Amino acid sequence: MKRLIGIAMSLAVLATAVWAFAPRPLPPFPATALRPDGLQVNGMARAGERLVAVGERGKILLSDDQGRTWRGATVDHPQGASLTQVAFADSRHGMAVGHSGWILRTEDGGEHWQQAAFDTESSDPLLGAWAQAGGTWFAVGSFGRFLVSRDLGKHWEDGAAKGMPEAMKDRHLNGIAGDAQGRLMLVGEGGLVLRSADGGEHWEAVKAPYEGSLYGALPLRDGAWLAFGMRGNVLRSEDFGTTWQVAETGLKTSFFGGVTLPDGRIVLAGQGGSLVLSADGGRHFAALPAGSPQTLAALALTGKDTLALGGNGGIADLTLPAVR
Repeated sequence: MKRLIGIAMSLAVLATAVWAFAPRPLPPFPATALRPDGLQVNGMARAGERLVAVGERGKILLSDDQGRTWRGATVDHPQGASLTQVAFADSRHGMAVGHSGWILRTEDGGEHWQQAAFDTESSDPLLGAWAQAGGTWFAVGSFGRFLVSRDLGKHWEDGAAKGMPEAMKDRHLNGIAGDAQGRLMLVGEGGLVLRSADGGEHWEAVKAPYEGSLYGALPLRDGAWLAFGMRGNVLRSEDFGTTWQVAETGLKTSFFGGVTLPDGRIVLAGQGGSLVLSADGGRHFAALPAGSPQTLAALALTGKDTLALGGNGGIADLTLPAVR
């Protein structure tokens, strides 16, 4: 009898241990307790008047009041992989990309998301996204991955960029951006810069004066372009990448995200909470006080002089100094 009791107790302890350490899905955020300041946010975009943020564990957050409050979006077949970037073609149609080649699409401004692609064999991430209204959509990432969709993100195919140097096709493609004229710029490792003047049908490699990693590109109001990346490097081109000038930032920290304000000012954000502001079209930047040591990866406009900042500490607000 004692032996049976001992066996029963041992089984009970084993069952408890198995339950305690067994993998199980994370509990969903209650709608009333969602705390964007505790979620790593990697990408932000506007869908009309709505703000959309994406980040760790495949979470997508929405704000309809310029970033004052946030709620969770509905993701069909959640995978739990981190999302790295989000882009919208218009106020309703958009895409998000992430690890394991995960691609999600939405047709209702981000309320609901459907899976378009997921790689069960590899965790390699997609790192950049661009969605054009009425045009081709792009998802780019690690080891030269370059995907295109011609049906609003429903189907994707390998569309290796024409004009990409052969030696760079295995390098990480970190970011892609476009302007209202249909011009696109793609940046990546080793100072890689590609440009397209026809909406992404053809690409041309251009020479940049910095050979380290570039993480993002930004079209400016006056037609110029910025490329930014490691060690505080910011490059400015007035001829769509044919020639570049090095902008002054005064910092040696990496920049991961940028945004242009309605009045033409430019804000870049990055490592260690670094923030810099340019009031002369990206030729010179001045450091702004960092609100926290968190690394910042994404920015979005919330007002004339206000931004939402996304990073490894969640989402924060920033009010810029008044223009003198």
